[in-house]
Amino acid sequence: MNETGLYDQQIAVIDALSSGVTVTEAATLAGVHRNTINNWRRTIPAFQQALADAQDDRAMLVRERAEALVDLAYKTLEALLADPATPASVRLKAALYIIDKVSTPPQPVHQPAQSAQSAQSDQWKPEPLRREHPKNGRNQPCPCNSGRKYKYCCLNKPLPRAA
Repeated sequence: MNETGLYDQQIAVIDALSSGVTVTEAATLAGVHRNTINNWRRTIPAFQQALADAQDDRAMLVRERAEALVDLAYKTLEALLADPATPASVRLKAALYIIDKVSTPPQPVHQPAQSAQSAQSDQWKPEPLRREHPKNGRNQPCPCNSGRKYKYCCLNKPLPRAA
C-alpha cells in the first residue's frame, strides 16, 4: 500500500482506465477480476477520488493537445470554405461546424457546492396531499355501511359531485 492508501493493483487499474482501456482490459492488466474493479469504484472513496483525478488529468492533456492544433484547424476550414473545388457538402459541413461553435455558449464555470441547508431552502417543495378520511381498501367494509366489501359495493360507482 502506498501513501495514497491504494494498492499497486489499484494504481495499475487507475492508470489503465484513465488511458482509455475498458474495465475488462484493465482487470487483465492488473491481474484482478473485472467485478473487483467495479466493487472498488463503488465502495472505496480513495479509489474513486484517484480515478476521478486521473481522468481529469487525462482530459486536460487531451484538451491541451487539441488547443495546440486549433489554429491549424481553422486555417484548414478557411481553405476549404474559400476553395471552389471543394465539394459543396464539405463546405456546408465546415460552415455548419463554425456556426455551431460560435452559437454555442460556453459552459459555466463550476461553482462551489452549496451547503445542504442552503440548497434545501432554495428548492420549492410541494405540499403533501392530506385526505379528510383514510383511504378505503378494496377488502375493507364499505363506508356506505352496507356490510359488504368495498370492492363489491361502491368501488366502481361514480363519486357524488361536489356542489
